[in-house]
Amino acid sequence: MKLFSVLICVFFAVTVFAQRNIENELLSQSPNCENVAYNSSRLIDRYFNSRNYDSINVVCNKWEEFCGVTEPVFRLKVLLQIQNKVFSEEWMERDYLLNYIFLYLDRLDYAKESNSKLIYERYKIPFGYIPLNSPFDDLTIMWANSMLESSTLQPIEKAFCLLYSNQSDAFWKLLKSQEIAGTKLHAVYQEQTRKANRMGEANIGFMSGVMIPSGNLLEYIGVKPQFGLQFGYKVNKVQYDLSILIRSGNSRKEYQIIYEGEPKKTDHYLGGYVGLDLAYELSRKKRSEFDLVGGIAYDGFDVVEGDTEKDIKSKSLNSLNLNFGLGYRFCGKKFNYLGIQTKYNFVNYKNTGGTDFGGNYISIILTANLFGNVQKNQLIENLRMK
Repeated sequence: MKLFSVLICVFFAVTVFAQRNIENELLSQSPNCENVAYNSSRLIDRYFNSRNYDSINVVCNKWEEFCGVTEPVFRLKVLLQIQNKVFSEEWMERDYLLNYIFLYLDRLDYAKESNSKLIYERYKIPFGYIPLNSPFDDLTIMWANSMLESSTLQPIEKAFCLLYSNQSDAFWKLLKSQEIAGTKLHAVYQEQTRKANRMGEANIGFMSGVMIPSGNLLEYIGVKPQFGLQFGYKVNKVQYDLSILIRSGNSRKEYQIIYEGEPKKTDHYLGGYVGLDLAYELSRKKRSEFDLVGGIAYDGFDVVEGDTEKDIKSKSLNSLNLNFGLGYRFCGKKFNYLGIQTKYNFVNYKNTGGTDFGGNYISIILTANLFGNVQKNQLIENLRMK
């Protein structure tokens, strides 16, 4: 009987032990980057209060070893090196250097939002598993501020201290200056600004204006309104546009043409312009831009309207159009601009045996365009180029 009781006790003990073991396995937490980041930030806060920078260095190395160089780890390494007077850019990867800065500045912006906790939960990985408005952030701000008081800071060290003390305007001013020329950070910044300037911008727009002829063109054809579309692409300071314009309305006076071998008088007029237009940016100040403009086009107008049902063949007078002039644009805040161009157009409409159409014309064109490059605009904004 005693043996039976002992066996029952052993059975229940084994069962309870097995259940607890399963629960422990299910509920146990394996090390992960979020836990390591949390524990590291707590240890760093403790060691910083006692100014134990050697221990902070050990924690930093272990944190990096487990999680890699996240934004908080990068920030900590920079401040620790400046503190210990061993700052170096050698360990910083060129391809990611500015990304750490952008991530920190994004962090500052998101921290001001009323739903910053929700934002953090959605983007824990980019934030390096350090919550927004955390004690770690307060510590690095205070740390960077305290080191700015040192008179022995190198310009590149001062730049990072300005950044991490949340003096971003002063940081960008120093980054754009020649004080830190020759550093990796300055070189990468210059590379990115050149890249942004080289990126093109597409545009599409509506055109309207007036054609003001001279000579016989004015006498017979007269001033004409014109409307059209424009499609283009701007690279560096040069914009290339395909422009299509239509001019309508009867001629000012009847004129003579030779149609199917016979003289014919008509007042019919339907003009058009299809050409490649160029605009070179002469100067730009804030949102105002002045351009040198010009182009080459196929220009002409119908003198006889065709009708297939009545077997009437159309006839047109055409000419090469070479033009040049000046332009002005007012750029909107987001992906648009309004412009005006005034150009002198050289044309030569040959009307053999008919009215002489000698003369050139001035064109005044108003444009309303949508333009831009989302990637370029984002890079310009990130680099604080404007």
